[in-house]
Amino acid sequence: MASKLSSLPALRRQHLLVEFAGLKQACPEGVFVSLTPGDPSLWSGVLFVRDGPYAPAVLRFQISFPDSYPRLPPLVTFSTDMFHPLITPLSTYMYSTDVQDNGTVSATDAERLPPGGFSLRHGFPGWFRRSSRSQNVSSGRQSSGQQDGIQTPHRPPPPSMSSAGTPGSKGSAVGASPGFAETKGNEISTYEVLRYIRSTFNDDDVLDSVPIEAAGNPGAWRAWRQYRIDNGKVFSETTSSAGATDTNPEVKTPDPARKPGEWNWEGVWEERVKKAVTASLSEPVLYGGVGAADDVIRFLSMEDNDVDVVKDNLLRTLDNES
Repeated sequence: MASKLSSLPALRRQHLLVEFAGLKQACPEGVFVSLTPGDPSLWSGVLFVRDGPYAPAVLRFQISFPDSYPRLPPLVTFSTDMFHPLITPLSTYMYSTDVQDNGTVSATDAERLPPGGFSLRHGFPGWFRRSSRSQNVSSGRQSSGQQDGIQTPHRPPPPSMSSAGTPGSKGSAVGASPGFAETKGNEISTYEVLRYIRSTFNDDDVLDSVPIEAAGNPGAWRAWRQYRIDNGKVFSETTSSAGATDTNPEVKTPDPARKPGEWNWEGVWEERVKKAVTASLSEPVLYGGVGAADDVIRFLSMEDNDVDVVKDNLLRTLDNES
C-alpha cells in the first residue's frame, strides 16, 4: 500500500505531461501554454483575446495543479491586471463566495482566491460542491489526509507572493480545503479549462450567465451588468439595474449606507477595461519591466520584416515535417 501511495505523485505528473502533449496538437485558439522547467505541475500561459469585450488584450497567467488533479481544481492566476468579473484584483486579497441553501456565505481561508485568482466556480461547479463538514468532524478518522475513501488534503498556508504579484506557492487554493468534495465521473481536462477561460473574455453570453456568487470581483460583475443593461440587455432575474436584489423596499432606515448594488456603475466597466487592455499591450508589460523575470514565455520586439522571416522559417519547418 505504501509503495502504491508513493507512486501517486509520479502518476499525476505523467498525467499532466500527457495533457500538455495533447495541447501541442490541439489548444484553444489564442491560448499558448508552456511548462515550467523541472515542474510539470506549474504551467505558464498567454491568452490573446482576439474577439469580444476584452479584445485585443494580451494576458499572462499561471496554472498550478494540486496532486489530486483532476479530481480537485487547479489554481489559475493572472499576472496581468484586468477588471473582470471572475478575476480577483491584484491589489487585494479577497474571498470567493459560496452558495448555501440559506444564502451566500464567506469562504474559509483555504478557499480564498489570491490576487489575480480566476474563479472556476461558474464553469465547473462539480469541483466546488461542499461536503458535509459535520460528517468529517464526527468520524474522527483522519490518516495521511484521507478519510472514508475521500481525499481531504491538509489546509495550506496562504500563498506566498512573488515580486511580480503572482502566487509563488503551488496547488489549488480551493481544492486544498477539506470542505470541498471531489468531482466524480468524467474527469475535466485542461483543454476544457483553457477553453472556458478564453470564453469568459470573448463571449458576452458566457459573462452574462455568471452569477455573483461565482464572481472573483463582485464590483466588476456589477459594472459588467450595468454595461450590458445600458446596451439593451434584459436579464431574467428580478434585480436592480446593477444586479442587487431589493428584498424589502418598504423598510427605510435613517441615512442608510449604500450597498454595492446601489452604487452608480454607469461607465465604470468601459473605463476600467479600456485602461487595462491598453496597459496589457504596453511595451513594459509585453517585453519586460513588469513581471518579466517571472515569466516563462517571453516576447521579442521585432520589425515587420523580421516577423515575416520568422513566419517563413516556421512554415518551411512545418512543410519539411509533413
